[in-house]
Amino acid sequence: MKIVNYEDILSTLKQKRISHLHIEDARKAEIYAAIPRIHEIDDAIASNSLQAAKDRILKRPVNKEQVRQNTQALIAEKKQLLKSYGYPEDYLQPVYDCKLCQDTGYVDNQPCHCLKQLVINELYEQSTIRTLLEKENFDTFSLDYYSDESDGVHPHTPYHNAKNILEKSRQFVYHFDRERRGILIYGETGLGKTFLSNCIAKALLDSGHTVLYLSSIHLFENILSDIIMNHAEDDGKRMLYDYIYSCELLIIDDLGTELTNSFVQSQLFEIINTRNNKSLSTLISTNLTIRQLQDRYTERTMSRIVADYIVFNLYGDNIRYTKRKQRISKNIHNS
Repeated sequence: MKIVNYEDILSTLKQKRISHLHIEDARKAEIYAAIPRIHEIDDAIASNSLQAAKDRILKRPVNKEQVRQNTQALIAEKKQLLKSYGYPEDYLQPVYDCKLCQDTGYVDNQPCHCLKQLVINELYEQSTIRTLLEKENFDTFSLDYYSDESDGVHPHTPYHNAKNILEKSRQFVYHFDRERRGILIYGETGLGKTFLSNCIAKALLDSGHTVLYLSSIHLFENILSDIIMNHAEDDGKRMLYDYIYSCELLIIDDLGTELTNSFVQSQLFEIINTRNNKSLSTLISTNLTIRQLQDRYTERTMSRIVADYIVFNLYGDNIRYTKRKQRISKNIHNS
């Protein structure tokens, strides 16, 4: 099981803050040397604040408005000097990657969005998903492996069906900020379900959205089992558990490969129901048919999926098998 090293992530944030402090110090030294008046201004601002604090401690009268006006005038002069020397007005402001939490990882004692994303990045680095997303995305999704001949069962050829699903997947990403629906992709093995999931994941990640990708086995038999059944106290696992219910898109890949029992059934409903109520999207891929899903999972779970999810059914010839035959045929032809 992949483990998120929470201490390493916090250490990374600490090193980031230290690095930014070095940048701030270097900028300050640069500006003080180039524009000595700014050094005088900073000393004056600090002196005014210190004097006001002393007066308050000694219970002397403090003209707060006058102190504020003097400080604002000095700040305005400082900005004008920076601008006149060709520097940005905020050149001496604190440097942060995340201004919301100031690179601490927490806002009001709650994990910041940036800290949660670091946890996700750690998971991706431990798996093949990051490399996979560079290979499997909308630009590389090919319809050439889907037959344009009727199979005598479905109303559309596999090619036109896949083309329609691909377009709807693009639209799902395009309208993601306005409409957060779930997606169920089902079909036999080797028809591009995971590939399509990766296309959606990469497009949303590239546009700044938070995506958590988990196999069904890892989700139920490792993460949820450790947290709920084994009462794991690891901060990284706990944050990952929380992220299951808060990321913008949760992808559950290969639903049905896990050992299905009452625990899995209850947790699947909890995830789907909670995320639906929060207007968060969930994408589920499975080799099972709708009938098999209905037989394996509870009625209330399937009713939420059928009612709220976009359902894609990929069908046709096994693409992996087709690719293998093409490679063999090419090798024979070249030999």
